[in-house]
Amino acid sequence: MTRPNDDRIKHAFNRVLESVVGQHHAAATTTLQDDPKGRLSRCVERVQAEASEGAALVAECAPHGRVMLTQAQHKLATLEALQVLAEAANA
Repeated sequence: MTRPNDDRIKHAFNRVLESVVGQHHAAATTTLQDDPKGRLSRCVERVQAEASEGAALVAECAPHGRVMLTQAQHKLATLEALQVLAEAANA
């Protein structure tokens, strides 16, 4: 089995990241495309802010707050898994 080249790996990483965090967060971090760990960290920060907003809405009894919070928690769990994979790829 041949090893994919760096461009294909970078492209695959960016596609997976975009599918996890959505186009909005992914587009906001495109300047970090050459720094996967930095991009992941920035996406984690953005999704944590989203989770905080969802938690605030839950506290205010807004009906969509729980959904927003749950989605952000799922995104964060997946981003953590991507961070593990990024570490393994660099080892």
